[in-house]
Parts: sequence; structure tokens; C-alpha cells
Amino acid sequence: MQVPTLKCSLLSFTFTFTFLLVLLSLNPASSAAVCNTDDQKSLLEIKYHFNNASTFTTWDPNTDCCTNWSGIQCDAQGRVTMLATSIADDVVGEIPPAMGELPYLQFLAFSNLPHLSGTIPSFLSKLTNLQHLDLSLNNLTGPIPDFLSQLKDLDDIDLSSNSLTGSIPSSLSQLPKLRTINLGTNKLSGPIPPSLGSIKTLVQIYLYSNSLSGSIPSSLSRLHELNELALWDNKLTGTIPASFGSFRNSDISLDLSSNKLSGSIPRSFGKANITQLDISKNKFTGDASFLFSRDKTVLSSIVMSNNLFKFDFSKVDLPLGLKRLGISHNMILGSLPKRLGQLPLYRIDVSFNQLCGKIPTGRRLKQFDAAKFSNNKCWCGLPLPPCN
Repeated sequence: MQVPTLKCSLLSFTFTFTFLLVLLSLNPASSAAVCNTDDQKSLLEIKYHFNNASTFTTWDPNTDCCTNWSGIQCDAQGRVTMLATSIADDVVGEIPPAMGELPYLQFLAFSNLPHLSGTIPSFLSKLTNLQHLDLSLNNLTGPIPDFLSQLKDLDDIDLSSNSLTGSIPSSLSQLPKLRTINLGTNKLSGPIPPSLGSIKTLVQIYLYSNSLSGSIPSSLSRLHELNELALWDNKLTGTIPASFGSFRNSDISLDLSSNKLSGSIPRSFGKANITQLDISKNKFTGDASFLFSRDKTVLSSIVMSNNLFKFDFSKVDLPLGLKRLGISHNMILGSLPKRLGQLPLYRIDVSFNQLCGKIPTGRRLKQFDAAKFSNNKCWCGLPLPPCN
């Protein structure tokens, strides 16, 4: 069974979470509390705003919203604390004002609704108890609003897979409990705010598939709890900040692929505890051999294809836990270390370099296509033709 790549795990994250919401919607919360009349009125206004869409079938005004309505949970006093709706083609239109009239709401997920349109409305700023905001996989437009910084209990924001524009507001740094932010697959532009580095609670940052520009803020290295940083498919320039070598307290997955990063990688970065690293499809140059070493016990995947790296690979000491190796389309010299055949590899591509010599033997290496070793200087041995 193949280990999923970082990028695939990011793409599937929202869908997995959406499926969880579906399960929640099929199992309404059981509570002895009677639904607050004001909250029930607001929920019915939401239902009528969307023309009684099928996802609100169980929202019967003659039944109690806390015990019978799908996607709704209440506290002991009957106040609505969760509203979760997802995967519905007949939810058409903009977010209604009634959604801002649920003052005890902690969990709001209106996701995977392809016909939910308009901007993120300012009346959501009234949801001062909100902890989780998921508006992903919709058709929302406009900017990321500054008022989100007023919702001080937010620990999770997911606005991914919309058509949001403008820049990432630096005011998000005023959220003292934020752990996860996902703004991926939008049309955001401008720089990554350095102020994000002041949110000490951040664990995951997903800003992939936008048009973000400028350099990667060195301030992100202050986030000692960070374990996932996804900046792939943007227009970022410069190189990897030297301060990223301080990522040692927690194991981190880092994807900087498909940007416009260039220059040499600072040697200090070799000290970071990286589990998965993808820096492919950039314009990095020079030596990157220090990213490999036997003592990097947590490193399972490294992809640096489609760059301008040039170093002797025969001197590289590969980590024993390496499962994915991608160094294709560079100018890498030397030969492959003999240890390669002992590694638990599930994916490899060393093609289009200047490697030479005999390909190491190993049961796992035999499973790979010859194309993954092709277009080098002087290869021989399986899966290529035998050596003379």
C-alpha cells in the first residue's frame, strides 16, 4: 500500500472533513434541552432563504431543532452550537443574514455547496463564540474579510476552494487561538503576511494554489508547533529562509513546489526536522546534498525535481526510512549510493541527470519502470540493460 504524498493529503483533507460532516448530519444530537425559539426561528429563515432545499428536509417547524434536525447540535440550554450542511446542489444563493443571528454558534460548516455564492458577509462577525469556520468548496467571491480577527475563539478557518480575491489580511494575526488556516485554491495575491509568524498556536498553514508573490517570511520559523506548511503552486520568489533550520521541535511537512524560488538553499535548513519535503519545479541551484543524511530518521519523502541542482550524489548518505526520492531533471553527478536498494521506496525518479555507474541492486528497485532511471550519463543494471 502506497504512502500518500503531502500534496494528495492536502487535496483530500477538505473532502475527508466534508464526509465527516455528512455523518454528523445523519446523526442529529440527542439532547433533553428544548430548542430556543429565537434560534429555531433563525434556522427556519435559513431554510426558507434557500427555498426549502433538500438538505433541510428534517427541519420541520413542528419538531424540536435540537433533537430532530440534521446538522444541528445544541447546548444544555437549547442554544444552537453547531450548524453543519454540505454536499447539496440545490442550496443556491448567498449566505443569509439569519446565519448571523445564532449567538451561541461554535461550529459553522457550510461547505461543498457549488451554488453558494456572494461574499463572506459582515454579519458573521456577530458569531463571537465561533471556534470552527468552514466555508470551503463553494463559489464565494470577494476578499477575506478583516472582521474575522474579531472572532477571538476561532481555532480553525477553512475557506479553501472558492474564488476569493485580494490579499491575506494581516489582521488574522490577532486570532490568539488559531491552529489551522486553509486558504488554498483561491485567487489570492500579494505577499504572505509576516505577522502570521506571531500566531504561536498555528499548527497547519495551507496557502497552496493561489497567486501569492514575494518571499517566504522568515517569521514563520517562530511557529514551533507548526507541522504542515503548504505553499505550492504560487508565484513566490527568493529562497528558503535560513531561519527555517530552526524547525526542530516538531516534525514538519513542507511543500514549496511550483513557485519561482531560486538561488542556493541555506545550509542551516539541513538541520530542520523535515518529514516530507517538496521543493520541485523551482529554480534552485548549487548543492543540496546536506538535505540527506543517515541521522534524518523522520525524513520519508524528498522531491527536488525540475531545478538546477548540481552535486555529487555518490557522497549522499540516505536516511533509512526514505520512501520517496525525486531528483529528476537536474544536473546531479556521481552514482547512486548502494544503500538505495535497502530502502523502503515506493516511488523514485532519478531521470534526466548526469549520473553514471551501476544501479544498486535491491528487490524494491526492480519494481520501478526504466524511465525513472533514463536519460543519464552512463547507467547500467536493472531495470536498464546489464553492465558489460
